[in-house]
Amino acid sequence: MALAGSGDRGELRAAIEGLLRTCVELERHAAEMAQTSRDQANRVARGLVGLRAPGVSGLAGEIADIGTAMSVDLSKDFLEARAPYVAEVHQLLGLLAPLHGVATVPALSPPATVDGLAAEFPAGFARSYIGDLLVGADRSVTLGMSEAGQATAPAPDAIDQSKTVAGSQLSADFHDEGASMLEDPACHAVERHGPQISDKAQLARLIWLKDPSGADAWLIAPDGSVQTNHRCGTSAGGFTSPEALAKPIEAFLRVAHSRANDVADFITRNAHGANNLGVHISASQAGLSAGDAFGYRGAGTGMRETRRDWIAARRLAMRRGEGPVHAVPYDPVVEGTDPGVTLVFKRSGTTWRLVTCYPVEKPGTTNRRLEDLA
Repeated sequence: MALAGSGDRGELRAAIEGLLRTCVELERHAAEMAQTSRDQANRVARGLVGLRAPGVSGLAGEIADIGTAMSVDLSKDFLEARAPYVAEVHQLLGLLAPLHGVATVPALSPPATVDGLAAEFPAGFARSYIGDLLVGADRSVTLGMSEAGQATAPAPDAIDQSKTVAGSQLSADFHDEGASMLEDPACHAVERHGPQISDKAQLARLIWLKDPSGADAWLIAPDGSVQTNHRCGTSAGGFTSPEALAKPIEAFLRVAHSRANDVADFITRNAHGANNLGVHISASQAGLSAGDAFGYRGAGTGMRETRRDWIAARRLAMRRGEGPVHAVPYDPVVEGTDPGVTLVFKRSGTTWRLVTCYPVEKPGTTNRRLEDLA
């Protein structure tokens, strides 16, 4: 096959996902057709109920049985139509598995049921990988390169307004300090995670690495590739209101002042000589609730392996200018396993400056929890 020996995990991931999405579409169409056939048969059967005419006794039941039989036939046809796609995905998994340290992928077993596409693949790496790619596939979205190019950064006035309103939500004790943090030139919390950023711009950031603040250049090169130095992991999003953005700032300042002489002393004490400090504030401690945050996460990025391959597939799409990856809209506060907010501080000379503040579904591996800081 064309991809054999390519060693490009991004290309393999893109090919596997494309085939799986075709299977998902086939299943959707098969389910719709089966439901339509059952509904039509049942309507006819209901019309015959109580009809007292020669030769029609029991006809209603027979017609209902025909509708059920048609559904069974469609299910069988669906499995047969899906089989070559499953076989191709299985072959591609055989090429991908060694890149993740898995020597081989066991052979496919004959399909036993229409339900559960992932169950058709052998247990272990193959089934887990496919199962993760299928999570949220039916509600995932994407964005073309030209559409991403149309996502423009908010006007400076809109950004300033978000900062002003966010600062106004802070209590009198912390207003000046918190507002100063957000307005510092080193901070991009509002610029990249503020409520003035459109959903489309956040999606363009995740799919095509287009900086929603406009600070990092983004252009389409003559060869069709996308050129940018902007970075983003497997999720992007922000706060839905200035009030929501202010909540974790207030929570941090309140704890810092209760445990140290000032914020700088509090951060220095907990940074242990490092020049930066990432702090995780839980959603409950920050006072965040459903609807306070919104974003997108890469579709099928629930495993370390699928996350790596999703990023590689995004890199491939940007190099080609086509074949973008997919994302799933989500509320990190509601859907996160340990949701909250990440605050990042960086040392600048003898002072500490807030660099960013954004909602997360779980703490970063290097971040420290606010309740654990001394």
